[in-house]
Amino acid sequence: MNNIKENRVEIKNGMCEKVPVTVIIITLNEEKNIEDCLRSIYNWTDDIIIVDSYSEDATVEIAKKYTSKIYFVERGHWARIRNWTLKNLPIKYDWVLFLDADERLTDELKNEIKELLCSDKEIEEVGFYIKRRFIFLGKWLKHGGLYTPVLRLFKKDKVHYLEMGDSEYAVVEGKVGVLKSDMIHEDKKGIDEWVKKHLKIADLEANRYLSLKETTKQIIDKERKNKVIEGGMRTFIKYKIWDKIPLFLKPFILFSYTYFFKLGFLDGKEGLIYHLLWAFWYRLIIYAKVKERTIGLCSQK
Repeated sequence: MNNIKENRVEIKNGMCEKVPVTVIIITLNEEKNIEDCLRSIYNWTDDIIIVDSYSEDATVEIAKKYTSKIYFVERGHWARIRNWTLKNLPIKYDWVLFLDADERLTDELKNEIKELLCSDKEIEEVGFYIKRRFIFLGKWLKHGGLYTPVLRLFKKDKVHYLEMGDSEYAVVEGKVGVLKSDMIHEDKKGIDEWVKKHLKIADLEANRYLSLKETTKQIIDKERKNKVIEGGMRTFIKYKIWDKIPLFLKPFILFSYTYFFKLGFLDGKEGLIYHLLWAFWYRLIIYAKVKERTIGLCSQK
């Protein structure tokens, strides 16, 4: 791997031709999403890495049109894959931007990152949150707690990820900032694939609930010391308070919170459909899986 000096992009008058950031995209059967994602960053940076879990569709063939840096890894929790990527792959630059295949950068965000990383001013922060415009059924859902920032841009040696059931959290060693511009999240696979995906990740959350809950709390407490955990107080509340609420009540509480208190109803019928699916149906599936496994464990004794 090249050293830092060799990796620096030449800066003239506070600007550089290519942005000194490595973009990493984790993929699995993303042929419907990956091209829009890659188009949004092509010719913006010269270091694009695809980490694919042996896709069975045209994902890899499409990706080859935009980058030769394609690596393969067995399927697993996305936090685990991110950590493996940061430790093992030839990342060219100090700064890393993680994108999902169903995300893309706006021109405003690309310009903001370019000005930030190409400036000759010292950057105090080691990571930055980016707000996502969540598109569902063709509509930007601006309410219901969906227009929230995620930590995606950071120095590669200052971040690792926690694997927490159906979630992941970046742990940052240093100061974190927030960028002004947005990126776009729009999954074009359709509702059928959305349902299949959430049936699978509900297994992860059911496993955490049944066997890892106490360990989760201990990990969160340990990682919070002298570090920043993505989500901040929201993450703390989730594992200190949310886990204590009876599992069957969570769908009703979360739907009421996101749809009414967080004004999800302002996003019209698309907002209603999404919050019914994500806050209510998905949480009921988790409850059903936990109940099913609990009955199975009891019947074996």
